[in-house]
Amino acid sequence: MKIARPPKERRLFCIPNIKCFKPVDCEPSCMSGTNVLTYEEVEALRLVDLENYDFQEAADSMQVSAPTFCRILKSARFKVSQSIWFGRPFVISGGNYTILDPGKTCGKRCKMCWKKEIKECIKFKNNEMED
Repeated sequence: MKIARPPKERRLFCIPNIKCFKPVDCEPSCMSGTNVLTYEEVEALRLVDLENYDFQEAADSMQVSAPTFCRILKSARFKVSQSIWFGRPFVISGGNYTILDPGKTCGKRCKMCWKKEIKECIKFKNNEMED
């Protein structure tokens, strides 16, 4: 009998504030076909579609292999496409992940890290001016 190893946790930058999307004209009956996106699927979409990472960079950022990253991204895009074309709502929930420590950056100089660095720089400058 083979025992599968436990899945590795995927590294996320942050958890999105929005947890649910639904069509404006969604009837209560359409809620039965709700798609569930995991947090790592949403992170994969963010890295590739918002941050313009290539697949290898995004996989490195999430600390998974490139084939695993491609499977995560494919699943996310399928669920979002289903929601758009068939008018299904989707929720963001669950998954196997760990969140990057607050205050740390991913090292790739992505937009999110850049914003953190700017905020830290502003705080530092403000503290310097008060002294």
